[in-house]
Amino acid sequence: MNLKIKTFVAVVLLTQGCATLHNGRHQEIRVVTDPAGAIVEVRCGKQQPAAVTPTTVRLPRRVEPCSLILTRPGFHSETVMFDSSLSGWVWGNFAAPIAGAASGTARQSDQAFGDFFLGALLGGAGFGIDALTGAMWQLEPAEVELKLAPK
Repeated sequence: MNLKIKTFVAVVLLTQGCATLHNGRHQEIRVVTDPAGAIVEVRCGKQQPAAVTPTTVRLPRRVEPCSLILTRPGFHSETVMFDSSLSGWVWGNFAAPIAGAASGTARQSDQAFGDFFLGALLGGAGFGIDALTGAMWQLEPAEVELKLAPK
């Protein structure tokens, strides 16, 4: 196997499910309040035990709606709603069809379309993996810092 084909195979294998490999199914969100000691109730997918600030909560990336409720005696409750946006890592799945096209062109063969098609098929599989795991989503805000208002 020549170097170009080995490079193509390596790129294809390393880029499948890019967001899944980099992000994972969950996102860790740091939660800090002023004053500290607020109870954090997670309303995102499966029920989780309450935590106390400062803390880090682990939220599933593909659950909607997703929110945190922060409470502390003597202070107004705060609700933080999360939005989902597409993670930049999902675009790594385009590497497979691009590598396939480059490989076919570099070999100057009739199989350029076949190489591109194989790359597109594998890139599509990567998108599918990212969609199924939810890793293609990025929760916003990525960090929560709140000053609680006294009652």
